[in-house]
Amino acid sequence: MPKLNNMKIAVAIEKPEKSSPISEVFGRCYYFLIYDQEKKSEEILRNPFSSELGGAGIECARSLIENDVDVVIVKKIGVNPFRLLTSANIKVYQCNEATASGSIRRFTENKLVLIEKITEDLLPGIKRKRCGKNLSNKRFKIIKKEDYEAETGNSN
Repeated sequence: MPKLNNMKIAVAIEKPEKSSPISEVFGRCYYFLIYDQEKKSEEILRNPFSSELGGAGIECARSLIENDVDVVIVKKIGVNPFRLLTSANIKVYQCNEATASGSIRRFTENKLVLIEKITEDLLPGIKRKRCGKNLSNKRFKIIKKEDYEAETGNSN
């Protein structure tokens, strides 16, 4: 059980306010609420990686490590950011229902679940989108030059 009175706690949130709901996915959250228990202070950080095509979770984890966070509260998190956070001795807790302030309260009351390993229900499960199009089931089709010319009516 961690000591609960002297930690920096990060919560992945949707809006830049304490009453914001927790973000559905760690790396795609728009903001992080950082609560410093020792100083009794709060800070909201914008997540510059929320719209990255890939690796957003890893970059968020690195940023939180650089901010000396001790605890991260999420709904869902990917395997790689989870491994990076835990390798830096940062504890990751799951909270599914609460607001940012509610999740911090629940943490201090010892009512959150410590994530010890990633299970299927913790994975984000987002299909990759590129330029607004879901490409997860699309494949390139290789065609011969003569077939292309026949299809389009162009011949050079």
